[in-house]
Amino acid sequence: MEKELEILSLADYSERFSVNGCTAYLIINKKMADHQCLFGFAELTENMDDVRTMFSAMEQRAKELGYTELVGPVNYCSWMSYRWAISRYDMKLFPDCTNPPYYVDYIKQLGYRELYTYRSAEIDINNPMYLAGEPLYRQKLSEGFTFKLFKGGEAYALADDIFDISCEAFRGSYLYCDIPREYFNKLYLSWTKGLELIMYVAYHKGRPVGYVMGYDSPYGDCFVSKTSAVLPSYRKHKVYTALLYLGCKYVLDKGYKTMMYHFQCEQKDIFRRFEDDIESNEKRYAVFVKEL
Repeated sequence: MEKELEILSLADYSERFSVNGCTAYLIINKKMADHQCLFGFAELTENMDDVRTMFSAMEQRAKELGYTELVGPVNYCSWMSYRWAISRYDMKLFPDCTNPPYYVDYIKQLGYRELYTYRSAEIDINNPMYLAGEPLYRQKLSEGFTFKLFKGGEAYALADDIFDISCEAFRGSYLYCDIPREYFNKLYLSWTKGLELIMYVAYHKGRPVGYVMGYDSPYGDCFVSKTSAVLPSYRKHKVYTALLYLGCKYVLDKGYKTMMYHFQCEQKDIFRRFEDDIESNEKRYAVFVKEL
């Protein structure tokens, strides 16, 4: 998180607040379409009085700047770290939000409510979507699409293509704003160092149009499906379903029976749950808001 502080050079305004070991930044990001007044880089002690004093000062400053709500934790935008865990604090994923439970208790006592919620859950790979994927994959091949697997260094070499697809695919999403390519390479990709990334990329007429990316959990107990994106102009082509099929097949061939779908936003139109006998090990997260 410390390295991510460099992203604040892009902020329209940022100010550090600190009270007896509690710290947080007030961040104004006018590039955000939904919420421009944020708190981020927050570290709280167990002293509720100090937490209250610090947030009161941030909220007062936000009002002085003309804002009527404060949203967080968000370290500038969704490219960077954001969210707090709100359940299963015992469960270790990667990357993850490692806040203790009292962070959530305290923020709610201060009048904040959940704005956006997210979940991670293990999904049985032999699910209806996977089983329907193979004929769709064959259909995409017949239509001129190609799919390539990249591992490790090969995947990192595709950083420019992945960045371009991601920007187009995620633009307009909650808490999103564009960032310069150099910040993507320097800050966003820093969390992946040491991981053996696995990436399937879909191509049409030689152009990369979508990808799915995952890796073995550093904790050695599951495979994590972290990020996937398809260019908006190709979403109705069901390219994602074909990519998902290939990713699931790869994970099955590695000997896994489940895959962890990580950090899915529950407010997204495309969010879906499987039946209870297909899902397990759910962990949930949230970003909070307070009207000032």
